[in-house]
Amino acid sequence: IPHQDLPKFVDLLRETNGKNVLDLGCGTGRHVIVLTKKGFSVFGLDIAEKALKVMRERLEEEGLKADLRIGNMYEKLPYEDNFFNGVISIKVLHHGKASQIKTLIKEIERVMRPGGILMIEVPKIKKRYDSKKSKKIEPGTFIPIEGPEKGVIHYVFKNENELKKFFSNFKILDIHATGKDKIQTLSSHYTMFAKLRKKKEK
Repeated sequence: IPHQDLPKFVDLLRETNGKNVLDLGCGTGRHVIVLTKKGFSVFGLDIAEKALKVMRERLEEEGLKADLRIGNMYEKLPYEDNFFNGVISIKVLHHGKASQIKTLIKEIERVMRPGGILMIEVPKIKKRYDSKKSKKIEPGTFIPIEGPEKGVIHYVFKNENELKKFFSNFKILDIHATGKDKIQTLSSHYTMFAKLRKKKEK
């Protein structure tokens, strides 16, 4: 099931005449497939080889093509500067320490064109992690010690202002709470749309 706000992302891309789109942490392709069908040139990056295998099979069944690569998003992204008109990352970007996330944001800025559209979703409720079920490893950063995400790092933004500070080189278009849907979103998240500002001269 695609994200409930994906149509807004598509509309914003079309308003900017965007063509190349990157899905960071694309998984089995719920957004790659929709965006490809909408006529975009879609690129997907994920660390899970099994997920990409499933997506390749789905794309083949649909007669669609997308550029899929396996990789760690907290390392240098395998794309050229100023290549993407849009980047989407749903429930993935926060799986690192604050320093890693900041490095990733710099990489997103590098591969995006000025005016490009960003759509992300990250956790909103800190108390879900701040309990006996999680281990705090640094401010705002937790590792669940049980459950399906056991051992996976989670950085939880304090509020909208902190999220905006991390993305200070973007013009924030919208931030809103994404409620529970009982299928893929079991707790409240922030969904944010932003536009990359003109890049500073080096």
